[in-house]
Amino acid sequence: IADVLARVGLAERRADRVRELSGGNRRKVELARALLHRPAVLLMDEATVGLDPASRRHLLDEVLALRAAGVGVLWATHLVDEAEAADRVLVLHRGELLAAYAPAALTAAAHCASLSEAFLKLTGTPQAADRE
Repeated sequence: IADVLARVGLAERRADRVRELSGGNRRKVELARALLHRPAVLLMDEATVGLDPASRRHLLDEVLALRAAGVGVLWATHLVDEAEAADRVLVLHRGELLAAYAPAALTAAAHCASLSEAFLKLTGTPQAADRE
């Protein structure tokens, strides 16, 4: 437990009650709970919501380290910069799978300069049409 708390940056808060923690630290507790069992696959749904920029970066770095250690990570996010580090990006819109590529391949397939633009174009968001 001590190792996992240290990994998520909560070692000094180990005696605190969860209800006394900030929203960002509560998210860290959720990650620590998930890591206790050394999962083969980690499901992360909007994991950085409520985190300050430093905590967000720490969490993303930790997840990248888990991936490098062979843990499969399924990361659901609306923040495109988080998806850019992925091996594969799936674009879901209204329950439909629109695309599944490596980030650079998705950008190229959509004929866009960035992953954000590709997402907007694939989902038919008006801002994408305005840029063309």
